[in-house]
Amino acid sequence: MGPIGEGESLILRVNRNCPWNKCLFCPVYKEKKFSRRDVSEIKRDIDAIQKIAELIEQTSWDIGFSGRINKELRKEVVRHNPEIYGRGSGSVTYDNYLALTSLNNVFNWFLCGAKRVFLQDANALAVKPGDLIDILNYLQETFPTVDKVTCYARSKTCSRTSFSDLTRLKKAGLSGIFVGIESGCDDVLEYMKKGVTSKEHIVGGQTVKEAGIDLAAFVMPGLAGSDRKLSERHILETLEVLNKIKPTEVRIRSLAIIEDSPLYVRWKSGEFELPSDDQMIEETRQLLEGLTFDCTFETFQMTNVLFNTRGKLSTIKQELLAKIADYQALSPGERLILRFERYLFEGYLDCVDMWGKLDQKLARSIEDAQISLQKGSDDATAKAEAAIFAIKSKGIP
Repeated sequence: MGPIGEGESLILRVNRNCPWNKCLFCPVYKEKKFSRRDVSEIKRDIDAIQKIAELIEQTSWDIGFSGRINKELRKEVVRHNPEIYGRGSGSVTYDNYLALTSLNNVFNWFLCGAKRVFLQDANALAVKPGDLIDILNYLQETFPTVDKVTCYARSKTCSRTSFSDLTRLKKAGLSGIFVGIESGCDDVLEYMKKGVTSKEHIVGGQTVKEAGIDLAAFVMPGLAGSDRKLSERHILETLEVLNKIKPTEVRIRSLAIIEDSPLYVRWKSGEFELPSDDQMIEETRQLLEGLTFDCTFETFQMTNVLFNTRGKLSTIKQELLAKIADYQALSPGERLILRFERYLFEGYLDCVDMWGKLDQKLARSIEDAQISLQKGSDDATAKAEAAIFAIKSKGIP
């Protein structure tokens, strides 16, 4: 899974899973072993992508589209190559299914201009610099249209990668790195098992920026839990880290405690106390107020209750602060209804349903909360908050 905003990218897997895989809040890759893929194996993937591209182009010429690629062409590629893709839903083998999946990925990439590539899985910088440069060079030679290559990386890995190697990676085509800063508070980082310090955040981020590579930093309001003093340190020390790095982009990802994450177990035992949405909104306000540099500011995740937006901070800052002020001026009951209805009716619950996680227990919790809110029952707030938590615990759109 690539970051939001990489929907036009070809996903090229350079390693499997995550080499750290201990962060408490993260449910991804748990129980899965990390491994690096051989350069030769990755090059064979690139060769296979090229063959699919050639098949698409040839089919376009064969049916009179003169090399043009459009949505109608995909059906024709499948129809003209039954030995690869099968002869219909009733006769599709597993190999046919894999071939169709690959065709869809490459076809969608070419529809978008075949310009962007995202290196998967977590922490592509864990690949040896020389190997990664070899992969990037081969990718650029095979697909000269590529003008942007991005990946995930850990701050610790960035801090241990030399400026020289990062500069070479930039020259080979690596244009952007996504890093989960999450917090600049060492106590929060230690508790959440991030395996990195604020100093390593700063060293790694500054080195990436100095090498000319764009840096998108993810920050997580709510990660300090309900402890107000720790929350203040979380935000102040995160701002200190960000203001020293000056990342190209700051991405806000407010905390949700996912069922499959280790943090869920700690929450259930009572060890970790959940911050309220109101607290996370206030932390977002403090982040907006405290950033001293201009950057792209992005909130494209539905745990960010008030806005999903992306733009230059200098342009959108006052608008976002005004929305927060309007929200904070509402009564507690009005704020609760606004948040409850957002989770129910603005896409979050639809995603949970699409994932197959809208079970009877969750549906009953939502219905009970709706009835209590309509009646103005004494337990309405508790039931609505419980339903919101249950929706968010299923995953994060």
